[in-house]
Amino acid sequence: MPDFRFEGITLTWKPVQGIISAISQNEARKKAQQLAKHHKVRITRILKRKTFVYKIQKGTDKPTSGEQKAFTKEEVRQALVKLGYKVISVQPKLFDLKLKPPQTDIVTFVRVSADLVREKLPYSEVLQLLIEDVENPTLREVLKEINNDLRQGKDSEDAFKRQEKYLGKFTAQMLGLASKSGNMADIYESTAKFLERRAEFKKNLRSAPDRVGYEKC
Repeated sequence: MPDFRFEGITLTWKPVQGIISAISQNEARKKAQQLAKHHKVRITRILKRKTFVYKIQKGTDKPTSGEQKAFTKEEVRQALVKLGYKVISVQPKLFDLKLKPPQTDIVTFVRVSADLVREKLPYSEVLQLLIEDVENPTLREVLKEINNDLRQGKDSEDAFKRQEKYLGKFTAQMLGLASKSGNMADIYESTAKFLERRAEFKKNLRSAPDRVGYEKC
């Protein structure tokens, strides 16, 4: 679920801002207006967090390119300058589409997580290892966002629920609950087994008409 930042001013002209999650700009505006009404704030603008493509150079090194999520291109520029880079350009990514990861990649992530948690590895380290190892770009981005949310102290159910579009509703719900339970590895293992059985069932269902047709011939 995308993040939006709302900015506004109070009755005493004090600037305020906050971040909300919503499925669209309109829903974000409605949520912001509800908060504004409750806290007596006038909303001045709402910005969606999106991906920016940048080109930078350090000293006489060859220019390099990269991507960064932010609410404005100026935020990206300022962050890069603080790191000592010369910023050549910063532009919004034109086609910022996130395709749902393959089910096999999701199952592998859940199963490997279960194995690493059983080895008593802290979950923050588990996520970091998987972020570095996962090849699918969407799943990697999903894990990064979950990791960032948890580091910021967000509720685990909320962190995973935000990613249910990519992980699936059942998976996101189970993994969110697992972090609060005393048997995290078992829940991850059970979730992986369920996903595998469901995938096998769908595979058999798709191949059933072909088998029937073959037998009739």
